[in-house]
Amino acid sequence: MNASIRMAVCAGLTMAAAASATRAAPDLSGPWQTTARSDVLKTAEGNAPTLTAAGAALLKTNRANLKEDPARRCLPPGVPRVMLQPGFAFNFVVGQDVAGMFFEWNHLPRPIWINNQHFENIGPTYLGQSVGKWEGDTLVVDTNGFNDTTWLDSSGLPHSDQLETVERIRLRDANTLEDQITFKDPKVFTRTWSTVLTFTRRPGYVVKEDFCLKRLNINAVTGE
Repeated sequence: MNASIRMAVCAGLTMAAAASATRAAPDLSGPWQTTARSDVLKTAEGNAPTLTAAGAALLKTNRANLKEDPARRCLPPGVPRVMLQPGFAFNFVVGQDVAGMFFEWNHLPRPIWINNQHFENIGPTYLGQSVGKWEGDTLVVDTNGFNDTTWLDSSGLPHSDQLETVERIRLRDANTLEDQITFKDPKVFTRTWSTVLTFTRRPGYVVKEDFCLKRLNINAVTGE
């Protein structure tokens, strides 16, 4: 191979590599809405996650006090429950350095820092700290730093401040978003477990302003 051909081949490979590196990510932009009400989270196999003795005690306490559901008191529902609020959508926006889920329910934001490590000890929070990276057409999101206040579903499924979630978010088709979530929490669960959530794209839907306290006051007046 002479020098000119070799240079041309090298230039072509360099251009191909650059094109691959800058290939556009899948269009995950929303708005999206859950396809089915998920009052009770199950594993991908359809079973209840197995609980430690401490986890089982927490679940029993929560189920005996469903009226004390934190979300009913307008506290942030946490992950993944914030994505599953019936009747509410969320906008998904993806940039080069940061992505975000902007929830209609109580106007909550969830930033996802792309190609970043967990960069600070933010302490226990409702939605945790999320960092993400692309693996092919899948956005992998690792979240930790949760408090132990929220429930994972409306049935009272608990977690502790040791909860870590790993989400694999991808388009199943142009209008279906799949979120495979793995939960790790040695205080509450005997082993890691996964579930799969799906959301449908809502073209033209406008995510509205919402304030939970306003709805709570209205329901108190009407008795609902």
